Amino acid sequence: MAPDPSHFTGQLHRDGLAGPFDLADKSGLDAVCEVAMELKALQRQQNRLARLAGRPGQQRWTTLINRHMAFDAIGDLFRDATLQSVVSECFGPDLLIWQTTFFLKYAGVGENKWHHDRQFENGSDPIDLYDTGNHFSFVIALTDLGMDQGRLEYVKGSHLPIDGFDRDMPRISGELPEVVHDRITPLPLGRGQFAVFHSSVLHRSLAYGHREEDWRPGYFGTPSPESWPIKSGRISFAARLVKKGTDIPARSGSNPAGATQAIAEPIPYYDALSEQVQASRSVVMPFNQPPPGG
Repeated sequence: MAPDPSHFTGQLHRDGLAGPFDLADKSGLDAVCEVAMELKALQRQQNRLARLAGRPGQQRWTTLINRHMAFDAIGDLFRDATLQSVVSECFGPDLLIWQTTFFLKYAGVGENKWHHDRQFENGSDPIDLYDTGNHFSFVIALTDLGMDQGRLEYVKGSHLPIDGFDRDMPRISGELPEVVHDRITPLPLGRGQFAVFHSSVLHRSLAYGHREEDWRPGYFGTPSPESWPIKSGRISFAARLVKKGTDIPARSGSNPAGATQAIAEPIPYYDALSEQVQASRSVVMPFNQPPPGG
């Protein structure tokens, strides 16, 4: 049964996030998980070679970003009927997907710090965290994301002004003020479930298994070297959307979210949009699919 739009759009307006929803077709999840695991293995090998070369500073923890243009399994996931319906109902047609990321967590991987996804506005325009007319995100659980499996959490209503909460802060933060602690809400997801949210909503994921001695806090939940090889864990997949016509800058670092001294995450690895191409397919791609028979 299709989700009731009158329910989830109200949830989105109130909380800044709607869900969870079930994908219409979960048969392709294993194929997407395989992509994630192989990319993680490649990342590990690249980092090992950097260490052997005496260049530990060249290790990267973000190589899993922007792979949606390279794998048919991911394209099939995006075309899921329920995902397409919910995203269109919440955020409208003519959307572009401009960034994707896998998040793999297992014993030894720490928390991902509190952050939001609003990395830019429109070109060099100042970021407006409370403009809900553009910049959207969704997250899909490729495996179960339970309460003790590096669960997601978000701050309800953080897409709107909150009395006593100053958003003039870094985009990535380890702590939040007490005034919003009662808004922190767990978001456990079952395999094949997803949630959609305004990109300005603050969210994080906890360390896998809550073994505090294993935590290596960092935005990408940097793993400890002793955590290899991966024996079990969980995988999520996040995507970021903008409306067609949005000027996506080559890098977001020059346009920080919030205060001028705030931390803004660069759009990884690329100095120009012309370089964001693999096999002549840009990472900035249309997201909405025409309805059946349309």
